[in-house]
Amino acid sequence: MRRLLTALCLTVLLAAPSRAAFEDVDAGPRASAMSGAYAAQSEGISAIFYNPAGVIGVTRYEASLAQQKLYLGLTDGSSLSRSAIAFGTPLDFGGSYWGTAAFGLDTLSLDSLYSESRMRLGWAYPVKEKFWLGVALARMSVTYGKDSSAPANPVLATADGASAIGLDLGAIYSLDSADFGVSIQNANEPDLGIKYENKVARKITLGLALKRPSFTWDADLAVAGSDLKIKTGAELPVMREKFGDRALARAGLSVGSRDYRALSAGFGYKNASYRIDYSFAYPLSGLSGTMGSHQLGVFVAWGDARGPLAGREDQYTSEEQEKKKAGGQGGQGGGGEGDLVPKKTAPTKREIEKAGNLLREARNNMRGGAYAQAQVNFKKADELLMGTDPAVQDSLQKAAAVSAVIPEAVTQLERDDILRKSVNRYTDMNTDAVLYITYARQKWPRDPAVARLYALLAREFPQTASELRILPGITIVDQLLQDALDFIRSGRFIQAISKLQQVLQLEPDNIPALTRMGSAYWAMEKKDIARKNWQRVLDLDPSNTEVRQFMKMN
Repeated sequence: MRRLLTALCLTVLLAAPSRAAFEDVDAGPRASAMSGAYAAQSEGISAIFYNPAGVIGVTRYEASLAQQKLYLGLTDGSSLSRSAIAFGTPLDFGGSYWGTAAFGLDTLSLDSLYSESRMRLGWAYPVKEKFWLGVALARMSVTYGKDSSAPANPVLATADGASAIGLDLGAIYSLDSADFGVSIQNANEPDLGIKYENKVARKITLGLALKRPSFTWDADLAVAGSDLKIKTGAELPVMREKFGDRALARAGLSVGSRDYRALSAGFGYKNASYRIDYSFAYPLSGLSGTMGSHQLGVFVAWGDARGPLAGREDQYTSEEQEKKKAGGQGGQGGGGEGDLVPKKTAPTKREIEKAGNLLREARNNMRGGAYAQAQVNFKKADELLMGTDPAVQDSLQKAAAVSAVIPEAVTQLERDDILRKSVNRYTDMNTDAVLYITYARQKWPRDPAVARLYALLAREFPQTASELRILPGITIVDQLLQDALDFIRSGRFIQAISKLQQVLQLEPDNIPALTRMGSAYWAMEKKDIARKNWQRVLDLDPSNTEVRQFMKMN
């Protein structure tokens, strides 16, 4: 009789065009214990089930497995269960971060009469330092079992299930004290109907997550079709004297339209590489006579930390240790546990690795002319290294000095190219930086950024700047050419070549410089090098009869 009643219920559900599969059931005991308020969460692989942007918080290889029994004690004895597995990893190729990938599979089944599954493939990427986007494709399917004791169903006569592809989108904006998230699940409203249209409602969720070392508090506002739900949940360490931050207690409350109300609670135990969680959810409306839903799960992580959030856990740990120490030293006679927590004096392995990635990016920023961004990345690396690397601090000072004058010079225009060459030599402590900026100053005399950069480099290399004496009305190129000619006439050919090389750094196709370079080498009996320079002149100016005639004679 129980299976007959269950089958009749399924028959009614199948015949109702307005009924949608994939109701709002939480995957993962941590999320479930916090009432499913997870749209702004970026801690752990379970985010794949709520907001694909949140998987950016996966910093190592991570995997999770959860099993849930829903509404134990139903009067008809039905067994409704749910399971979820997930795996995620940062994508790191050649030392470059390519986003974070995740896989998730959750299934819901009612005995052998009904099941639904959703397999997601997700990817998240930080489009900016604190703004993350995510996308996930989901293969969704439902299957209806057949029972010989149930009446014949005309819908199931042709098919016993359906499948469709769903699209999930998400974004998270992270601040120091809070994260804000938005997720759009089932954005394309996939149709899982067999005979009648049965679309899965688009679900839009706005989320807030406050994350501190001493607690986490989440709140979500979710709209799906005509239903609205407000969810909130919190997590905090308990028994800290014995377990530190490893033992966690959680609780949540959710309310919504159609008199929806539910309480949840749970606990977890974690260490650096695993976490075990349990949750209990109890409906305050709707179903009665049930012992609630129970979920148990395990989470594991392994490998080295990677990705943009690799240092976040260490940062929280460091902050909390400082607070504990401060608390132990004040007003408690020095007897608190905080006195036993050593002050952090050196960067961790994760922080050093993250600092290395930031330094590579900062140097690329400098070479490419993005000086303001280079300063930001150098500063972050210096903070992670706790000011222990003098070379990083020196690079930070140079980037700050340049960015204060000119935040960026990133175009392919001649001005920006000359400025990049000047700054690159400045960062390498090469005095040719003055040569380039002097050339730029004469070429763009009314450019205030060029003038300020000249002043900066003249202060850095005062002797070189004074030696490049510029006569009024004479360009630096003309002056160098004249100096070279004077050296050639006086037989000082090496000094002449040095001056001409400076001209060719500024203007590689300068014909007088190439001509005189050939003459200097010819006088030094370096005739092959001389001919190469003269041939370069003829390539640029085939009508140069003077050079052509000289090559024929020699």
